[in-house]
Amino acid sequence: MIADDDRAILALLSYTFESGGFKVTLVSDGVEALSLARKQSFDLILLDMMMPGLSGLAVTEQLRQHGNYTPIIILTARDDDDLKITGINAGVDDYLDKTTPQREIITRANALIRRNQVYHKATQPDVVPTAYEFKDLSIDLKTKTATLENEKVLLSKREFNLLVFLIQHQDIIVSREAILTEFWGEVQDYETRVVDVTVSNLRKKLNNRYIKTKRGFGYRFIEDETIK
Repeated sequence: MIADDDRAILALLSYTFESGGFKVTLVSDGVEALSLARKQSFDLILLDMMMPGLSGLAVTEQLRQHGNYTPIIILTARDDDDLKITGINAGVDDYLDKTTPQREIITRANALIRRNQVYHKATQPDVVPTAYEFKDLSIDLKTKTATLENEKVLLSKREFNLLVFLIQHQDIIVSREAILTEFWGEVQDYETRVVDVTVSNLRKKLNNRYIKTKRGFGYRFIEDETIK
């Protein structure tokens, strides 16, 4: 979203961002900018420092006070260090002079958006799945059960855990040694045969589907593949 009461500036910035691949929403005063920012989600907000209704700084303060942390750039014609410090303390992410070259505007905007996305990804708790669903196969992690073609599959505890382990490493070849270490502890060369037997039994219970052998390397889970 871009908020500025100068139509020429709005037109120029709109062209700049649309040329950079952005979808742009334009408003001409601070009150409308604040209202839209509360109702809609934006990747970036550009606010004119001085505009009717509410200043860019006032809009920023209101948004931050209500937990809106969308990246905000203030557009200003004034090179005032004290004003910039006040804005940064209020939650402004960056300042741009209205004569800033278009390429620099887009570069700064993309950097802010990218930084914000990385921050939110890092601060969001990992979502722990409670089930896995494939075309004919369902795994319920709460009840420790598996169903294939709507029929319950009778799996031992180790077979169930091995299936989940392979699913969690889907499309990656998992070595016998990695499986042995995960489920049996210390690796012994002569014990890798127990992995082959366990995987073979599990595969049979899945009607020879989903688990594929890569000879000499290990096993991998592939969604809805029949093993010949």
